Amino acid sequence: MNGKQPITMGRLTRRSLLSATPFALAAATGRYLAFAQTPSVFSADTEAFLDSVGVCGHFARTTGIYPEAFERILPELETLGVRHLRDEGLITARDSRNSPAFQRLRQIVAAGLRLTIICYDDLNPYVSTPLDRIADFYDWCDGGIALFEGSNEPVLTKDPANAPGISARHQTALHKIIHSTPDLSGVPLAAPSYVLTNRELALDLQAVCDYGNIHPYAGMEHPETTGPGALSKSLAASAHIAPDRPVLATEIGYHTSLQPKTFHFPVTEGIKARYMPRALLWCFLNGIRRTYIYEMVSSFAQDETNPESSFGLLRHDLSRTSAYEAVRALLLLCKTARQTVPVERRLDFIQSDAERVTLRLARADGALLAPVWLGIRGWQWPARIENPPAERLATFSVTGPHNQVIAHRFNDDGSVTQRVITQQGGQYQLSVSDQLTVLEVF
Repeated sequence: MNGKQPITMGRLTRRSLLSATPFALAAATGRYLAFAQTPSVFSADTEAFLDSVGVCGHFARTTGIYPEAFERILPELETLGVRHLRDEGLITARDSRNSPAFQRLRQIVAAGLRLTIICYDDLNPYVSTPLDRIADFYDWCDGGIALFEGSNEPVLTKDPANAPGISARHQTALHKIIHSTPDLSGVPLAAPSYVLTNRELALDLQAVCDYGNIHPYAGMEHPETTGPGALSKSLAASAHIAPDRPVLATEIGYHTSLQPKTFHFPVTEGIKARYMPRALLWCFLNGIRRTYIYEMVSSFAQDETNPESSFGLLRHDLSRTSAYEAVRALLLLCKTARQTVPVERRLDFIQSDAERVTLRLARADGALLAPVWLGIRGWQWPARIENPPAERLATFSVTGPHNQVIAHRFNDDGSVTQRVITQQGGQYQLSVSDQLTVLEVF
């Protein structure tokens, strides 16, 4: 994530996290493994899930849509319902607490969001974060920084003999400054977000980070794929960098520029809306501590060859995409309060289905949420065909006192339809789809 025109590496961009050869082969042949199933039903509470969702922005910059339209973007950021914003550690000798960028960041903190700040190293061709200004950055954000992060996507392959050491020394120095500054010592630090073949050159940074850091873009693949864009492959490729540390996905997302000139292939707006809530839930149940959607607003308004013009949950003109509405609806459902009592409830599907994904989330009001979907692809590339939503009838049971079961179906246009499901012979039936359904039991 650089927010400029994509930086090219040969014929690939830095955001093309997938190797060109297997990805292109898969696209040409249509040979994708459908789904990587988790072994059992995952249970957590909605508070943990809500805290696992963030979004990327560029509010610290002095030019571009983020600073220029800040007063219009901030209400949309609040309405979206995320708790974490990832931004850049941009600070110069001319900056002060009253600089416009820090005024913006303080407004975001005052709105209830917490910041994740990238600290760039000298390998970055555009900017670096002066480490002796980290304490000022923290103070000028009113202490609203919840996490510091090592450099974004450091390029090691251009100088494999020296760059890995430069990157590691920067991370070590960053770790030392944070832990030696009393006001910062409690703020955790994530590793740099190495991508592509840079990952295999990266050194072991376990001693100087609290979190691993990945950018598991799936390209045009569905979130649960076992193909080139699989989450498991991204985790495995980065495992040596921060062994035994919990992992963050500080960028993840889909673009809709349908004439790309890179191997980071697109999806349609409808498929993006179908995939984004699934991607957040898939990362959560696979142990990713926090997942940041790239990005809040599309950074450019160029033609359909430029992916940076369509990653946003908001378009460059600040209109909402269907994906924005889908993510907002999922987070809102996790915050809803019903007239219910906090008792133990459990939902179980009767029949097995290797492609069905489900988890249980206990909401603060005592209700049970059970997101369920089919982990299959809905988009065919390069044929450019949207598959209609698949439907499979499934039977489930609910144990524990409850009065109602409501199915919330997430549609490709960002809308959500609700349907009360009635009990039949002590069981319930639901048509499970690759469109997310959240069963609400209370």
